[in-house]
Formats: sequence, C-alpha cells, structure tokens
Amino acid sequence: MANRLDEIRTRQAIIRENLDTLEGKDEQTEDDADRAEALLQEFDELVEEGKPLAARAARIENVRQLMRDESNRERSQGDTGDHGENFTGESLGGDEDEAQAGTQSRAVRRTAPDLMRRTNRNPFDELDSVRSRLMAPGEVRSRAAQAIEMYAKRTDHWGMGDDAAQNATNLVQRTGKEFGTAVARQVLVTGAPEYLAAFENYLSDPGGMSARAALSLTPANGGYLVPFTLDPTIILTNAGSANPYRRLANVKTTTTNNWNGVTSAGVNAVWTLEGAVATDNTPTVGTLQITPQKATAYLFGSFEVLSDSDFAQQLPELLADAKDRLEEGAFALGTGLAGQPKGLIPAGTVLASAAGNALIGPRGADVYALMAALPARFRGPRARNAWVANLNTINELRNIPSFAGSFNSIVNDNGGEPTMLGRPFVESTSVVGTFANAAKVLAFADMSQYYIVDRIGMSVVYDPIVLGAGQLPSGQGAWYAFWRVGADAAVPTAIRVLSLTT
Repeated sequence: MANRLDEIRTRQAIIRENLDTLEGKDEQTEDDADRAEALLQEFDELVEEGKPLAARAARIENVRQLMRDESNRERSQGDTGDHGENFTGESLGGDEDEAQAGTQSRAVRRTAPDLMRRTNRNPFDELDSVRSRLMAPGEVRSRAAQAIEMYAKRTDHWGMGDDAAQNATNLVQRTGKEFGTAVARQVLVTGAPEYLAAFENYLSDPGGMSARAALSLTPANGGYLVPFTLDPTIILTNAGSANPYRRLANVKTTTTNNWNGVTSAGVNAVWTLEGAVATDNTPTVGTLQITPQKATAYLFGSFEVLSDSDFAQQLPELLADAKDRLEEGAFALGTGLAGQPKGLIPAGTVLASAAGNALIGPRGADVYALMAALPARFRGPRARNAWVANLNTINELRNIPSFAGSFNSIVNDNGGEPTMLGRPFVESTSVVGTFANAAKVLAFADMSQYYIVDRIGMSVVYDPIVLGAGQLPSGQGAWYAFWRVGADAAVPTAIRVLSLTT
C-alpha cells in the first residue's frame, strides 16, 4: 500500500510538470487544452485514491514511533519499569503508582500529534534550504536516510534493492560528516518526486525540458544529474565475473576532485638489551592521491526510436553496460596517463617467466613462483588475494596438473568460482590472453591494495541533432553521459604480474 502511495505521488509530480509545460506555451492548441483537461482529471482521481492510503500510512507510522519509546512498551509483571505501568496506562502497583501511570499516559497522548508530525514529514520538503546549505548537516543526513528507505519499498523502476539501499545508507550515515552530508544532499535533490518527474520528461521531451535542466545541480547547462536510484557511483552493481575489479578492489567514493589516502611500511620492532636506549622505530608515512578521470558514454538512435521507446526504463541498463565495459578495460590495462585510471597490470611489479612463452611454465612453475614473489604481508589473513587473467589463460592452466603425476588440475573448478592454489581465480576480459614475448598474462595480487575512486554524480545531456556525412542531419538524437572515476595501486609490490619471455 505504501508502494502505491509513492507511485501516486511520483505520478502527481509528473502531471504537474506536464501542466507547467502546457501552460508555458505561448499559443495553445485544442489538443493542448484537451491534454490539460485529461491531466487535471487524472490528478483529481489520484488525490481521491491517495487520501485513505496516506491516512492509513500516517496511523501505522505513528504507532511504530510510539512503540519505539521505551515508556510506551507493554511490560510483564516481572518488568514493570520505574512506575509499574503497562502500555494501556493501567497501574500494576498502589495508588501512587496509579497516579504516576495516569500522568504518563496523558503525556503520551499529548506527544502523539508531535510524533506524527515529525515522523510523517516529507524528506523532500524545504529543498531550497538543502541546495543553499542552510539546513543542518544532521538533518540533511536524516532526511536522506528516510528517502532511501522510501525508495527501498517501491516496486516501480525507481525502486532500490536491499543491497543498493544499504550501500547508499552507508555512504550517507557511516562515512565522514562532510562527505556523508554531500552525498545526502545529492540523494535529496535528485530523488525528489519533482526531480524524477522532470528527469522522465527530459528523457521523453529533452528539447522542451532543457531550459529547466539548467536549474538543477548538474554542472553542465542543459543536462541532468542521474537520479540517485540509478547513479552507478552511489548504487554499486555486481559487474559479473568478466569485470571483477569493483567486487574485489578497495572502492572509495569522493565528492571532491581528489581522493587522498595514507600509506606506511609499518613499524619495525627490534631486540633491546636491558637498560639500553630504545631506538627510533617511527614508521615513514607516504601519501596516495587518486584523481578521478572523466569517462563518457554516447548513446544515439533515430528520432522514431527515441520517441516510441520507454527510454526512461532502458537508460539505466544501457549506461551500466557502457560504464562496465569501459571501466573493465581501464582497471585491467589503463596507463594512468592521458586521463585514464591506472590499471592493475601496469600498476604491478613484473616477474619474468622462467620457461618461455609457449606454455606457462613446466608443471606450472611460473604460477608457484608468482605466488612466492608476493611479500608475506600481502598474503596474510588480512589480504584479499586473487588471481586475475583472461579466459584463455585460465583454460590453459586447467591443462596443467597440480604436481608431477597428478590427474588433478592446478585450477580447481569444484566450487562456484574457480580457485588456484587456494585463492580465487577471476576472469578479466581485457588482460592479454595470447602467449607471446613480453605478454603480461597473469596477475596475483592483494586486491585490497588496489583502489578505485568514484566521484559522486553522473550527468546526462541530450544532443537533439546528430550530424552525418557532410555535416548534415542524420535524423538521430543522442544522449551524452559523463562521470569520473580513478584507480591506482597503493603499493605496487602488492601486485605481481607474470610476463612471458622467450
């Protein structure tokens, strides 16, 4: 029932946006007038449908809030609290207890309307104060958490799964105060029903909505920030086995241009004689700065396709696919130069093969050598070890026995995910899968030392005319999406890469 109420409110916001667009026309046609009348009639019907749903939701939320108060909970005779009252206010003690229980019961009745007003607030009220940063940070984060909970209960295409909602809540509440408030502000502004309505209208009628887009949070005039329920930088998705990096790496999120971390080689302990002066073992500390780089996705289609298809529901899947494929290549082989993230293979420390390039070592000797080359610090219980290779390399290693005379492969496929020497073996499509001189075909790493940094916020801008040959219109429109992400290794020696040699 609460889901239907959310759908009603979102639809009402869309109707308001459509009416504003119709009323804003200099000259209205008869079709415009009929359209406006139909929208008004639909709005009135939704109001009537929503009244009992809103009233019931308010009553249920009021009961929940009252029951959160310890003094309102029913107690057994063995747990009567300070005054021996139960939830109904009936005394379990003498006259004095009865008087106190009655006073407390009246106090509960007096506070009930205040509780209802507080718990039934709309988290998207007073957005002007949110945008202008006049609302207290704690209030902004509280409202954002409430908004996320609302979207977790929805069943339409704006709804969020439990994992996505938990991740968004963690970003808002379990991170630094300044960062959490910045994420919360974006959740509120891009999650408001009016914003969703404007975004859907922008997808269906981008030309007519471009002027309004300049009033949003997006840094580019004429575009929109993707609503937080669709934003991949907030709602992390499982990219699957062909792109394992987000699943295994240390993923960070920032609201600024750079992410700054601290690295240290640790403290060295020494043996000391009795009465001897202690030595200075203060660790050296370094900095790790990762700058998110801009990535773009260009989606285009004919005017007919864009007009006739339900693009609002297709856009998230299209953007997720484009983002996933681009990032997989960068996280595997990115140079770290020319606006690219630094990939796992270029960031690692290279170990040359001892057995040429025809096969990965007799009896898998190179595999054992690669594992042994990783320092013990990065193979301990706190490490997040994994092998990373192309599927061709994985299949090649499946033909190598675990030891001389064994009929079992060095790659264990008995579980849900392959393992090798007891560590997960994951596929990365872009890692080199051909065996040639200097080909870097296999990595063994502590993936917690490989950092991926997302800059919060993905934006989309509409290009109404795609030019073809001779700079002539092609009858197509396009969507230009852009976001920022960076990646690098905190410690290069935590990643070992096998390079084949002749």
